Amino acid sequence: MDTSLPDFRAHCLEAMLDLLWRQWCSLGVAGHSAPVSEARLIDPEALLLATASVGRHEPRLFDEALDWLGSFGSLINLQRLKNLQQGTGLGDENVVRGIAGWLASHPAQPRWKALARSGRSSAQAQPLFLGIDGPKPRKPDALFLAHGLERGPFQPRGMSRAPNPTQPPNLMIALRALIGVSARVEVILCLAGGAAAHASEIARLTGYAPRTLQALLQEMTLSGHLLTQEPATSRSAKVRRGANRRYHMQPTDWTFLTNGRALPRWFPWVALFSLVRQVLAALPAPGGKARHPAVISSKLRDALATHGQALAAAGLLPALDLRPEAPGDELLQTLAERLPAAIASL
Repeated sequence: MDTSLPDFRAHCLEAMLDLLWRQWCSLGVAGHSAPVSEARLIDPEALLLATASVGRHEPRLFDEALDWLGSFGSLINLQRLKNLQQGTGLGDENVVRGIAGWLASHPAQPRWKALARSGRSSAQAQPLFLGIDGPKPRKPDALFLAHGLERGPFQPRGMSRAPNPTQPPNLMIALRALIGVSARVEVILCLAGGAAAHASEIARLTGYAPRTLQALLQEMTLSGHLLTQEPATSRSAKVRRGANRRYHMQPTDWTFLTNGRALPRWFPWVALFSLVRQVLAALPAPGGKARHPAVISSKLRDALATHGQALAAAGLLPALDLRPEAPGDELLQTLAERLPAAIASL
């Protein structure tokens, strides 16, 4: 390879942390970053889970995000957060529970208590922040230590701002503030900014159980804004009622949310963040044990196979221009050259 594996990892991590900063700053976190694209929605649960894994490499990002959650954590859908974490593995479980534990210690965030109590902590405490040299904190933060994580005491700066509701990428948070934290928000935004889809497709995109979502979709059709398409079938066809039904919305019904501007598109952030996390895990960290390129490329092929469909539908996979039959060295070289740039373009 012309590009070294450590350089590939460093560039990928830098691009990912920059993307997390841009999304959090759009939501109101204290910091300076380039603006995010108005064409894509920010997914708060995916962003939180990515911060609970990749964000551990940037203590300031982690702490500013936690500061924002202290004020606006009530706008996070905890059931969806749990579904996505369990379904994809994105977001270290102990870190998520440590965040929940800190939030639950504040009277304004009582809903986080159930998430903080779930699961088990590791027997031996591990550093919360990764790749950071220095001595262990003399007085670890007790709330994080209870979940097996060592860090110094967290002191929020209280500089977070409320999300700007006029910014299209913030629309999921803004709509939750208007009508409540529920799956209805994700259904509206997934369909109003995209194409018609089956209930199973909507469930996969939004992170909800198909059976639960099917009942909700049927109820939402009573509003007259959630529309259905059902293909004609012959009388002899044995098709379960509603199995082929596709749901859609008229984008013009919802442009009042963006002052007439085009609605942002639903983007599979969970798939992208999971792919990047797996890439970083596959590549050797600085000072870590060397790994054979063939082993690394095999792991990356598995990650691409898992998330490829979602990323292809969003137009990201074609930008990487990967050949399925490419040998391992070519795969690594292509990803090293294109993946960090693709992340930076979002």
